[in-house]
Amino acid sequence: MRFLLDANMPYSSKEVFKKFGQVNHARDVGLARATDREIIEHASEHKAILVTKDLEFANVLLYPLNSHSGVIVLRLPFYFTAKQINNVLREFLSSLDVKELENAVTILELGRYRMRR
Repeated sequence: MRFLLDANMPYSSKEVFKKFGQVNHARDVGLARATDREIIEHASEHKAILVTKDLEFANVLLYPLNSHSGVIVLRLPFYFTAKQINNVLREFLSSLDVKELENAVTILELGRYRMRR
């Protein structure tokens, strides 16, 4: 399984995803200043699940379910540190079979998540 962390995600989050597959950060692939469209296209081309804090990616009218390999949108308090974000991600990823994330839009909040397939 592949993951692409958006530029708005902590770089340290790569460590959380490593045990679940291949992971790149937008900075690793030259997308640090890319548009949303460029980010989702890169993720789709590489069959990677996009991990982001950008709520726009949860809009299925803009990004229909069949147009990407999956998106995880984090809806966490804006003041959360990288450590807190990584703890939430660790807890979330250990609570499910990560294969469920493929071809779905997942909204991750504190203590819960919802998935649209």
